[in-house]
Amino acid sequence: MGNGNRPVGISILGILMILGGLAAIISGLGIIVLGAGASPLLSSLGPFVALLGGALGGIILVVGLLDLATGYGFIKGGMKWSWWIAVILYILGILAGLVMLLVVVGIVPIIIYGLLLYYMTRPGVKSWFGL
Repeated sequence: MGNGNRPVGISILGILMILGGLAAIISGLGIIVLGAGASPLLSSLGPFVALLGGALGGIILVVGLLDLATGYGFIKGGMKWSWWIAVILYILGILAGLVMLLVVVGIVPIIIYGLLLYYMTRPGVKSWFGL
C-alpha cells in the first residue's frame, strides 16, 4: 500500500477514473430512466427498450462505481485491490475494443487500453501498489 512516492501517472489516472466514474454513474442512471420512460411511447418495442436500457444502464452504472472506487484507491494510497480492478477494467476495455473493431473500424480504444495496461505493469507502478 503506497510504497515510496506515488507515480505521477497514477495521480492523473486516479483523478481521471474518479471523473469518468462520476460521468458513467450519471450516464448509467440516465439510460435506465430514459429506457423505462421511452418504453410506454413505443408500442411493440416498449418492453424490449426498457429491458435493453436497464441492462445497458446497469452495466455502465457498475463500471462507473468500479471506476470511482479504483480512482479512490489510486489516490488514497496505492491499494492493491485498486490495481487489480484497473487491470481487469483495462483488459475488458481491450476486449470491448476488439468487438467494436468488428462492428466499426477503429483501433484507438485497443491502443489506449493496451498502453494503460502496459503502464500498470511497470515495476515502479506495481511497487507503489505493493505488488
